Amino acid sequence: MNQNWNLLTGMAVGAGLMFMLDPRAGRRRRALMRDKMVRAAHKTSEGLDALSRDAANRARGIAAESQSRMRSDSADARTLVERVRAELGRVVSHPRAIDVSASDDGSVCLMGPILAGEAEPAMAAIASVRGVTRVEDQLQRDESAEGIPSLQGGRMRPGQRMLMDWSPARTLLVCATGGALAAGWGYASHARHTSH
Repeated sequence: MNQNWNLLTGMAVGAGLMFMLDPRAGRRRRALMRDKMVRAAHKTSEGLDALSRDAANRARGIAAESQSRMRSDSADARTLVERVRAELGRVVSHPRAIDVSASDDGSVCLMGPILAGEAEPAMAAIASVRGVTRVEDQLQRDESAEGIPSLQGGRMRPGQRMLMDWSPARTLLVCATGGALAAGWGYASHARHTSH
């Protein structure tokens, strides 16, 4: 078995060398290979830059969130409305359809149409906003957006993000995990075959 493996490896290396050193088309193939390697190096560099920027931004965000938690929870009505609107933008697909009002004592009132499946997560998220003491629910829950102009369009709902929307750190983690699993499976398969 080991001799067969060595023979196949030698044949593959020989075929690759013949392919790259061919007197007629070898120069063009080598140039194409060089261009692909340069492009891959640039892509890797850009990916690492994006990854480092993402990690730095996340670290700054965690630091800012930690600082904000140490500050007083009280906020004026205008600040509270801005915080609630920012949170709505993260948890619902049509945040502009919802009217937000607040008072200086931390009470918040939500009015307007919302998709029924998003209502409870939105209420829970708003209740956890810093400075909110009470949430008055006057939302009109609708099973679908059909016939409701303010619920048309909107952004993708939470939980439906595509791979292309993932952060660079998450993408790298998923790719690395997949690669490690594939390598482990290949090693286990090879070990199984050589033990027979």
